[in-house]
Amino acid sequence: MKLLYKIIAFFGLASFFTFPVAAAEVSYTSVLAGTVASIVTVGRPVNEGDVLVTIQSLAGPMAAARANGKGVVKAVYVTPGTAIQQGRVVVIVEEV
Repeated sequence: MKLLYKIIAFFGLASFFTFPVAAAEVSYTSVLAGTVASIVTVGRPVNEGDVLVTIQSLAGPMAAARANGKGVVKAVYVTPGTAIQQGRVVVIVEEV
């Protein structure tokens, strides 16, 4: 009977110390309108604050989308030279 209690206690405690980790795909939209000057490549690891897309505006090149967390670029929906509007989805990042 003591062995049964030990087994139950072990699995009970083990469940408190395991946390499911799931990667979340996050869509990034352009905060500016203009012509795409540069983009990140698919598969590139990114950290919080990294520039994902640069737009050529009247004031010069400006960051149109920045990463909000650590992850890996899964998809890019624009190419250099493409004219885009504010709010367009430009990059998908799988954050961990």
